Amino acid sequence: MFKAVSRNSTFQLRSFSSAIPKGNKGRSYLAASVLSAIGLGYLSWQYSSNKGPKALNPEKYIPFDLVQKERISPDAYRLRISIKQEFGKSYPIPSCLYIKDDTIQVMRPYTPINPNPHKDGYIDFVVKRYENGSVSRTLSGFEPKVDQVHIRGPMKEEYEYRENSLAEIGMIAGGTGISPMYQIIRHVLENPNDKDTRIWLIYGNKTFEDILLKSELDELQKKHGDRLKIKYVLEQPPADWKDVGYVTKEMIEDFMSKDRNTRRKIFVCGPDVMLRSVSGERARDYSQGKLSGMLAELGLSSEEVWKFQ
Repeated sequence: MFKAVSRNSTFQLRSFSSAIPKGNKGRSYLAASVLSAIGLGYLSWQYSSNKGPKALNPEKYIPFDLVQKERISPDAYRLRISIKQEFGKSYPIPSCLYIKDDTIQVMRPYTPINPNPHKDGYIDFVVKRYENGSVSRTLSGFEPKVDQVHIRGPMKEEYEYRENSLAEIGMIAGGTGISPMYQIIRHVLENPNDKDTRIWLIYGNKTFEDILLKSELDELQKKHGDRLKIKYVLEQPPADWKDVGYVTKEMIEDFMSKDRNTRRKIFVCGPDVMLRSVSGERARDYSQGKLSGMLAELGLSSEEVWKFQ
């Protein structure tokens, strides 16, 4: 048990209004005071330990601080959310995070564009504002150091990339469908143990201003020109633009390896109309569904194609 303070002590413990009573009552009072102090100390420690960035959790939504916001196109933003830094913890590639509009309880999946948020201590998202998009409207209106973003994840895809598992990675993206592609590209090219995987990307948009992450993609292509090949396709291009219109079967065939035994995976992400043309949409139960469109016509199997949500 706690030992009572001696009368010869060089200091006296006092309550807010009176001295400690003498005798057994005094001992009880002192014990209660010490226990109270310990309890307050624990609560103070617990409070301070809970301050600062929180860790991602795939089981529940957690509010995270928005710390940066950058406009990267007329209607798209790069958002940076602060999370707890967890060194040595790998991040599943590919995977998404669910973001919830807490005011109307609607959620949407978003893919971080940085390959390992655990290591970085932040999540970078690309958000394109759609007038009929409840979550995108909310996120694009948020302000750094004012608003919080409710996130659950990471949510793993049924497919997870393993280093050196593929000789060829093909990508066909439209609009914000570039996010999971950019995450995979960086994950592969920045891995010193994954040196031989070749990547190609066909990226469709309406106008030049709509091309998201173009400077970052161009820099990666410049640095890894022997492994990364990119084609930008525009519906309404500048006068001197080469690839006009929509993604075609000929474009895909030109990029694909002619060796049918190549270990490859073709990733597709974009608007529904593009998915219908290129690969077919996912099934209603969100499974991959039947492979159709250009990729089926080119003789690819369903095991060689992955459709993102």
